[in-house]
Amino acid sequence: MPSIDPTNYPVLSSDWTGLSKHLIASFYPVRRIVDGTKFWWEREPNSTEVQAPLTDGTIEQTANWTSPFENQQADAKLSSVSALLQMNGLQPILNSIAGMFGNGSVVGDKISSTGKALASLAGKTAVTKLNSTQIFSGMPPMKISVTAHFRALRNSDDEVQLPIDQLMAWTLPKKLSSQGFVGNAVDAEQELGWKTLYPSEAPQIIGMSYANCLFMPLVIEAMPVPLTGPRDRNGRMISAQIALTLGSLSALDASDWTATRRF
Repeated sequence: MPSIDPTNYPVLSSDWTGLSKHLIASFYPVRRIVDGTKFWWEREPNSTEVQAPLTDGTIEQTANWTSPFENQQADAKLSSVSALLQMNGLQPILNSIAGMFGNGSVVGDKISSTGKALASLAGKTAVTKLNSTQIFSGMPPMKISVTAHFRALRNSDDEVQLPIDQLMAWTLPKKLSSQGFVGNAVDAEQELGWKTLYPSEAPQIIGMSYANCLFMPLVIEAMPVPLTGPRDRNGRMISAQIALTLGSLSALDASDWTATRRF
């Protein structure tokens, strides 16, 4: 791994002198390092860092559990009939039909006996522990929601605008091609390749450290920036609260979660 000098990190932040360092989060770009069949993520050398205290921080992890046989039993396939059987709603109907054939008749007696047999199903259901058992069917990436705070004590550009601009730069694609495949193919000076098919660059992958937590790789999924709010006489923002929605690049397993506590 290359040697990275932490003192060379350009830091974009407001002045939070006196605030515990454990309450201030750091955001920075990361890159993927590949060594044979192994790979890991590390911070880009001498990269810009955005620091801000956080509030309203939550981590949301959901897991998809489904009951594959839930709709296969009789209660689901024949819901109306099952409901009548469970509430013994068919017996009065069968008794009326049996009465039409007369008491003592072969058909009437047969219908009456069928009604009595169906009456034993009152209060019964086709749901069992087996057909209601859930199975794990996947999970989405982890979501992290935080509100980052910026304020200007000396210079609104350095303490508010530049950190916000840097976060937005990581949210947006690094580069979007101005033309499609045909245009890129016409302009290509060499034979067609992957760069012609994929001429644009995806947004920056980042990492976030906060208190005793380290999360990487992350992507910024949403970043609403306030258009209105406190501004100085030159129209520059002097304070802002940025609600960030971040997501892990992939779903996490138990060892990945444990690794977030090894910071």
